[in-house]
Amino acid sequence: MIRPLRVLFITDAFPPHSYGSGWSTYHLARGLRVQGHEVRIVVAAPTFRVAATTYDDFPVWQDRSGTRRVNPAAFSFHGLGPGRIVHRLVRAWSPDIIHAQHINAMLVASHDAGTVPMIVTVRDHWPICFYGTALALAPCPSCLRGTLSLCNPNRGSTNALKSVHLLKREVMRGMLRQRQRILARAGGVIAASAAIRQEIAPLVVPSRLHTIPNAVDLSLFSGDASSRASDLPDRFFLYVGKLAHHKGADLLAEIAAGLGPGAPPVVIVGDGPLEASLRATADREGLRVLGRLSNEDVIALMQRAIAIVTPARWPEPLSRTHLEALAAGCPIVATDTGGTREVVADGVTGFLTAVADVAAMTLHLRELAANSALRSRMSAASRERAEQLFGLDAITARHLSVYRAAIETGTTRKTPPLS
Repeated sequence: MIRPLRVLFITDAFPPHSYGSGWSTYHLARGLRVQGHEVRIVVAAPTFRVAATTYDDFPVWQDRSGTRRVNPAAFSFHGLGPGRIVHRLVRAWSPDIIHAQHINAMLVASHDAGTVPMIVTVRDHWPICFYGTALALAPCPSCLRGTLSLCNPNRGSTNALKSVHLLKREVMRGMLRQRQRILARAGGVIAASAAIRQEIAPLVVPSRLHTIPNAVDLSLFSGDASSRASDLPDRFFLYVGKLAHHKGADLLAEIAAGLGPGAPPVVIVGDGPLEASLRATADREGLRVLGRLSNEDVIALMQRAIAIVTPARWPEPLSRTHLEALAAGCPIVATDTGGTREVVADGVTGFLTAVADVAAMTLHLRELAANSALRSRMSAASRERAEQLFGLDAITARHLSVYRAAIETGTTRKTPPLS
């Protein structure tokens, strides 16, 4: 009988206050627990003070509310905040594997990777792009002008001294090289999509690089959605995600206007730098901005929506919103970027368009609103695709295979050869 494993997750975020990466970590933890394995979680938030809590009976160590936060770069030093907790757990709990779920998590985990095999999941572009968006017009960080990054227009200044620009560029390059060195030494690297795998393939030994998508727990999508968000109209389109430029949230008002008078509204769930401007124009543009909601409420909205709309500009790695929309049987209208094609089967579970092609997006949304038979076919195909490609049991089993291979390789390295 194969013995159960002790798995220590280190993650940049975790429920109940989390975006997609944290929920993906949580679902994998649930999948491991169902199969008899023990999981503990440390949240690698940039803070010195960490408290022991629980979520869904998982032991979780995370930042205390209101504590002073520090620059995440401080995690390159051993023993600060979450790193201290990880080091203590490695000595006292003796995990079989450490699974780092994101960039800060990897920095924290790397200090104990020599003692316990470390797996790293890459869910966006942080190994090759400093800001993780991969929107730069030239290889990051050469895209900087002054201290202003083209892919993050809210950062820095356009009139910085040349010396400041050069210094910042060299610091960014050094930090990128540090990420890449740590990633290359990991016992295993999991790319969340084939698109991400292709991007990081030059950085990782092929035998240690794996492609495993995020999982979706289909059992969460069987409830009655009618009792939630009852103040919304019966028919609406839905956007779920960060309200930011790289997500295309600034295009939502134009999309809503293009649907025409009397069309179902576009309901927006999420927060971010564009929230205030979207709220300011919501009434006259056919938008409803709900802010950030619980995962249960989001799932309920997906089960009721005509379609999900995702006008992303960045190369979407493998959107958790899309996975949950599949499981909810909600057609998806999205831009064809990054790994989105690995989730959305164009013309089968939704429609794919070019970036910023608002006319095409509105055309597909109107078609779905007017054609109930098309919507029903896409809904059934979506649920089937979610079960076939992203079911929790199968995705958990694939992670376990990677864990056991890394443990076996680590054991072999530590065992001296026979004389």
